[in-house]
Amino acid sequence: MGNKAAKTTPLTEGTKQRAVEVFEHFDLDKSHSIEKDECIKHWKSNFSKLNTMAMFEAVDANGDGTIELDEWIAFWEIVKGAGHDEEEILEELDNIISGGSWVGFDNLPLAKTKSKSG
Repeated sequence: MGNKAAKTTPLTEGTKQRAVEVFEHFDLDKSHSIEKDECIKHWKSNFSKLNTMAMFEAVDANGDGTIELDEWIAFWEIVKGAGHDEEEILEELDNIISGGSWVGFDNLPLAKTKSKSG
């Protein structure tokens, strides 16, 4: 299921570091993964469940209900590979960390892989 051949383009070190900082902001329990309840707490009342569902749909590539750092970085590399520049990625990361809504990227290839449990 999904397109394992989604084009990825490596992030510059500065953009990758910012992506890691945003990941760590969500990872409240420092478990090295983001769970849905952590996202809901982040967005509070700003359509928290809708933002969380949209983020997990886009980023949780293996469908296991958590977002690992490698999935998070791979998502942003797919965004870049789809033609979005790093300025746009940094703007979106800043928007997310400040509580702004999750914004989908319409032209991304499917990157999901089928979960072994589902």
